[in-house]
Amino acid sequence: MSNQESEGFGFKDKQKALDTIKQLEDQDSQYRALTIRGLLGRAKRVLTMTKAEEKRTNIQQAIEVFEKWIEENKSASAKNKSTKSNADSEEKIDKVPGLGFKDKDAAEKTLKILDNRDADYQKLAIKGLITSSKTVIARTKDKEKITAIKEGIDILTDYLDSLDTSGQPNMKYLPVDIIQHFPKPSEKLVSQFLTTYTDTASGNYKKLRTLFPDEDDDNDSWDIVRNKNLKKQQKIIDDKKLSLFNSDGSPTKEHLMLISWAYTPKLEKLKQYIDKKEKNNDSASDEPSTKKRKV
Repeated sequence: MSNQESEGFGFKDKQKALDTIKQLEDQDSQYRALTIRGLLGRAKRVLTMTKAEEKRTNIQQAIEVFEKWIEENKSASAKNKSTKSNADSEEKIDKVPGLGFKDKDAAEKTLKILDNRDADYQKLAIKGLITSSKTVIARTKDKEKITAIKEGIDILTDYLDSLDTSGQPNMKYLPVDIIQHFPKPSEKLVSQFLTTYTDTASGNYKKLRTLFPDEDDDNDSWDIVRNKNLKKQQKIIDDKKLSLFNSDGSPTKEHLMLISWAYTPKLEKLKQYIDKKEKNNDSASDEPSTKKRKV
């Protein structure tokens, strides 16, 4: 069960969607927008997997409620943005629902949601929340709320500082055109990831933050699933001190698994191997055949 469902939010039908929006009325505007956008994305995903016509109709009506709310609040949100930089920050972090800073609990929940996502994205999201909090504090007269927000921001700031000092790796995604030079994996999960990344997301890794595997007990989005598996594979390579390349310059089977998760720690060397392989293929195709044809 997701955090949103446990909090009573949902999209099973129109009334549930309306009740969800009502429950969110007392939340700060950013949290409200992030949560509704997140529920909308999940509702659309569930709709594609639902066959019962009555359930499909109910979910579709809930989707329409969320879409109407987003459209109605789009112009109001634009008017309330004090600067373009604030608008840019919120636009970039609204891909992941549930992020907030209103108190300690909201901040700790935010860190849990961001866990195992790319380090660069974590920094971007937290910096965006800190920027937004300054605007909220400036407009809030309730001293208790201001104190609670500052406590939440202290937690986020400490974590942001730890990211800068810990050197947490940012496992940058390989472009699709590089991955396609190598054989597809046979393992079901990584094979499904590649299909999602290359086809569904068209190589746009940001979309993986709101796309989910068909089967996942942890309810993790694809970017989290990818990073968790990469860490496991990299640990095996590091612990056993395995080589990433064979004697001919080709990637080892352990390295191929990293590539299947759209990552390599040796991008330039991998590109050199691809270039060499293509040149050899071109040379072979240009050479005239020396074999006599049998009559």
